[in-house]
Amino acid sequence: MAFDKLANFFGMNDDEYVGEEEDVSDNEVRRNNVVSLQPNNHERSEIRVVEPRRYSDAKEIAKDLLNNRAVLVNLKNVNEEQMRRITDFLTGTVFAINGDIRRVDQNVFLYTPTNFQIDNDTDNFTE
Repeated sequence: MAFDKLANFFGMNDDEYVGEEEDVSDNEVRRNNVVSLQPNNHERSEIRVVEPRRYSDAKEIAKDLLNNRAVLVNLKNVNEEQMRRITDFLTGTVFAINGDIRRVDQNVFLYTPTNFQIDNDTDNFTE
């Protein structure tokens, strides 16, 4: 008898279950979980190709990177000292925005912001 009272107190007695039943409708409104796979035409990825002639051109290249544009930089028109300074400046910029740098050729580099992915699968190409 004490056990029955204790069971009733904790709701373990099935004989006296009183509860409201929920009406389950077959016509329930479901949230639409459809996601469009079409690319957003307003946000195009751009790659700018530049050939800087002096160190001060690195600032304009950095602005492109900060605006989420990749930049292909050909350093053939600068001397060794300017090449080193431009490369150092752009390396710092890319590091700050969590981007990436890839050497394309001897004096050509691809600088990309964080929203670009570079696939470097050159092993599949034959010469």
